[in-house]
Amino acid sequence: MLFKRPFAALGAAIVLLLVGTTMPGSLKAEIEGQLWSAWPWSASAHFVMFAVIAAIPAYGAGRWWPARVLALAIGLALLTETLQSFVPGRHPLLRDGLIDLAGTATGLLATFVWARTLTSH
Repeated sequence: MLFKRPFAALGAAIVLLLVGTTMPGSLKAEIEGQLWSAWPWSASAHFVMFAVIAAIPAYGAGRWWPARVLALAIGLALLTETLQSFVPGRHPLLRDGLIDLAGTATGLLATFVWARTLTSH
């Protein structure tokens, strides 16, 4: 099993997401300035974090687990974008919310493909 403690992994991923999305704009710019500036680091981080959150197996079984993943992703996207409106140098962006949902869809698709691969062998 990839995650022995899925709720701990999910909690850690959410904490990391909240820390990253609420850091002041000046700190974010400083960190991004140290990295390759041609790459959209913030958008990539949003995408990857939401894909990881979607892929962590902490949502239960049955046919409704994808809906639970999507509900959590929408809630987290709304929360993180709202929180950014209170952080100096940060602004909520619809684009970031859409990137979050694209990451969620990718994480769900990867989970479906992986589960299918495991059951076909």
